[in-house]
Amino acid sequence: MDGDYGNSDFDENIEIMELGDSRYSTSFHVSKKYFGLIIGTQQQTKDKIEQDTKTELKIPGHGQDGDITILGPTAANVKAARQQINMIVVSSRMKQRPTHFISIPMNKPDIMENFTRFQEAVLRDCQNRGLHESIFIKPSKIHLTVGVTCLTDNQERVFASNLLTEAKEKVIIPLLEDHLPLKIRIKGLSYMGNNSGNMNVLYAKIEEHESTPGILQQLADKIVDFYSRKGLMNKNEFGRDSIKLHVTLLNTKYRSKSSQDIRAKNKRIPFDGADIGT
Repeated sequence: MDGDYGNSDFDENIEIMELGDSRYSTSFHVSKKYFGLIIGTQQQTKDKIEQDTKTELKIPGHGQDGDITILGPTAANVKAARQQINMIVVSSRMKQRPTHFISIPMNKPDIMENFTRFQEAVLRDCQNRGLHESIFIKPSKIHLTVGVTCLTDNQERVFASNLLTEAKEKVIIPLLEDHLPLKIRIKGLSYMGNNSGNMNVLYAKIEEHESTPGILQQLADKIVDFYSRKGLMNKNEFGRDSIKLHVTLLNTKYRSKSSQDIRAKNKRIPFDGADIGT
């Protein structure tokens, strides 16, 4: 997403006030995590934004919370400065480790029961390197991942939550209203990487069942595109136009400390999954 902001919705609902001295102003929340990037070394970034847009930026001091305020001679100048700040924030966000994700819960009783049987069979019949009970996802946590994002403070979390309500009205309901009930089933296994004998993640594939083929993919892509336009997700994160739909079953990041070789120094220990599902 870096550098591609032409289709964003950043300019929606920007409230710009006309002040009595023929100047314009807007104030908006930015997580203080990004203040340093907006200011830059020796204030170089802040100075450049102000020079480029003929505006003045008021940013809370070190360790302070609060809104950023932009003052400028015209509404267009204020909007241009805000766009530059948004670009800095979005570019940084996309480089950070995700903290939250949107998912579709798959923890129905029959799915959890079948998964438990699958786990028992793997641990019983596959004595392969690296397999351990702790790397299986908990049955109650089984979900279909739609998209991930990095949210750095409570206001961002509230914003993202409100966006989901908005997405329901603008994206989800219009797409699904002619395709309900939407039935999904888990069928088949695949893995991240190129070597089945050296896995970190094993996941299940999903498909529509007695529903319009491809509708689930459309739904996921449209949700991620919606959040991408708001600056919270990267719709081209892995160089694909479509989101890879998957249900994680095993992930070595869940491996318990007691099951790790102490020499690994907390590095992820892959497992040999070549015999799983055979």
